[in-house]
Amino acid sequence: MQYLAELQISKAAFGLGGNSSIRLLARNTGENVWQPITNEQTLPIDSAMAKDFKDGQLVIAEVTGSNQVQSIQDASKKIVNILQAFSRSQDKYKSAEEEVEQWKQSLNFQSQELHRREQELEQKELELEHLNDRKQEIEELESKFSKERSEIEELRKNIESERGRFEAKAAALTVDQAEHIKTLISQLSTGFTNPDSLRDRIHSAIDLLNQRQEILTGFWQSLDRIKNEAEKQKSSLSKSTEELNARKTHWQQTQIALADAQAELKAQRGILKLQENNMAMSRLQLDAQIDLYQQTFKAIEEFGGPGCMDVLSPEEESRLQSMSIEELESTIKALQADFDRLANYVSAQEDELAGLEGEIADLQSQVETADQFERIELESNKDFAEEQYKVLEESVMGSRGGMQQRLSVLNKQKAILDRRKGIAVNLNPVQNLLPLLSQIEAQKNRQEQELRKMESQIETVRNYTQQQQDVLAKQTHEHQQQEQSIRAAEAQQQDQVRVVAELLGQISAREQLLRPVQDIVDTLRPQLEAAIQDLGVMSNGNSSAQILTDLQSVIQSLVSS
Repeated sequence: MQYLAELQISKAAFGLGGNSSIRLLARNTGENVWQPITNEQTLPIDSAMAKDFKDGQLVIAEVTGSNQVQSIQDASKKIVNILQAFSRSQDKYKSAEEEVEQWKQSLNFQSQELHRREQELEQKELELEHLNDRKQEIEELESKFSKERSEIEELRKNIESERGRFEAKAAALTVDQAEHIKTLISQLSTGFTNPDSLRDRIHSAIDLLNQRQEILTGFWQSLDRIKNEAEKQKSSLSKSTEELNARKTHWQQTQIALADAQAELKAQRGILKLQENNMAMSRLQLDAQIDLYQQTFKAIEEFGGPGCMDVLSPEEESRLQSMSIEELESTIKALQADFDRLANYVSAQEDELAGLEGEIADLQSQVETADQFERIELESNKDFAEEQYKVLEESVMGSRGGMQQRLSVLNKQKAILDRRKGIAVNLNPVQNLLPLLSQIEAQKNRQEQELRKMESQIETVRNYTQQQQDVLAKQTHEHQQQEQSIRAAEAQQQDQVRVVAELLGQISAREQLLRPVQDIVDTLRPQLEAAIQDLGVMSNGNSSAQILTDLQSVIQSLVSS
């Protein structure tokens, strides 16, 4: 099972040996699901597993059922993945909230649009009621016209039938009967409707219908133009919607990339903070090493300076004892000259090392103030100077060790010479302190070298982090501008949707208004034209008025005869 744990490395004095263990923090129970461990539990691990890690570093440990640690690996990448998953969850939740808000706005807009449509429908109902009243008036006029036409036809038939009877009885008519018939014909003529007048009224109605049809035709043409404009608006809206969706998709991808970059930058800052903490600990350790070195060196000075560090082998000491005093003095003199030359060489190397250290510090200050292009060249010069410093420092450390070793041999041979000459030689505790001083100095030098290396790495990481932060800030600003542009485009698109909806509403409203009127006109025109044809048929024979006039003449002639 996988555990998130903290690595604990305890070293013995002077960096020799030590134990390693891990403190369990959380247990992996699923994908990106970690259950914290409340009771503190520590498991020992092999020191070889922890050789590539540092004390306090977070690791992912594979632990068996018997609490045996099989392997450990760096947890930084795992933690970054968890943070990225959490960030994506936050983004999805925020996106869902924005969608809900958009749905609310859409529902409000639809509610307003529905209320407006209801008002338009009420207005259209009133107009339709008015049109229905007009339709009823026209239908009543048509019914009256049909009724009068039927009455005229019936009257004509009656007159034709009565005409024969009048002619048969004309000879027998009296003056009173003739007058009575004239009175009846006069009354009939008074109540009779002239077909020509009715034809004129029908023609007037047809002309009125034609005028209304011309108006309706203009309305239909205007409606067609509105439909064409609505189609153009819909096409433009569809195209802008596709473009806006593409921009939204690109914006969302950019947002995910920015979230990943922010998580990576945050992790990089965490690593930088951890490195700075490690460097601070290394500084404390170096200060402790320097203090220990100074105290040891001071103790050596209190005991009279450096003495013999290494003990000669019995064979070498026996050989020096068997030499003559002159040969021993000559050997010591040669060793002293060789030691002086080596000391001068080491001193020159230390001066050169100090010069390189000053040059590196000067290059570092120039890098901090240089622009992007000059910084590349300065960092290259700095890396080259640091590499020279490293090589020279290793050479100086080796020369110091050789010089210390020769000094020890020289002091030992001088002590043998003094004893052979009868000069008393007191045992000096410096001989026991010198090896310890050499170890402390070597460890101090290694600590200084690691500290300089850490400082260089931290500075590189800090510069890189700052550059990434500047780039991320610029990208975030551009991303916000894109978001504002998208919101403006959405607002514009909503206006287009509103315009298209209004156009569609106008089209629907005008069709609902024009269609009933057009149906009425289309229904009345053929009926009125049929009525005109019927009146024309009636006009081809004798008119009713002429018939009445002829009837009156006949009766008058009968009475006169």
